[in-house]
Amino acid sequence: MKQVIELNIGGHRLAVKSEEGEQYIRAVESYLNGKIADVKGTTKAVSSLDLTLLAALNITGELIKTKEIVERLGVKSEELSGLIERRLR
Repeated sequence: MKQVIELNIGGHRLAVKSEEGEQYIRAVESYLNGKIADVKGTTKAVSSLDLTLLAALNITGELIKTKEIVERLGVKSEELSGLIERRLR
C-alpha cells in the first residue's frame, strides 16, 4: 500500500507517495541531500535547483558506471562458470 512521506530535499519540502518503506525513502533522501552538500562544497553554484541538478548528474554518472561494472561482472561470471563446467567434464 502506498504511503505519503514528506521529505526535505535541498531545503525544499516534497511529499512523495511510495510503496517502499519509510526507512528506504529516508535513506534515499539522506543520500541525495549528501550529494547536494558535496556539490555545494565544490562549486560556485548557489541556486538550489542548480545544486540539485548537479547532484542528479553526479548520481546518474555513478549509476552508469555501476551498471557497466555489473555488466562486466556478469560476463566474467559466465566465462568462469563455463570454465568450471568444462573442467568438471
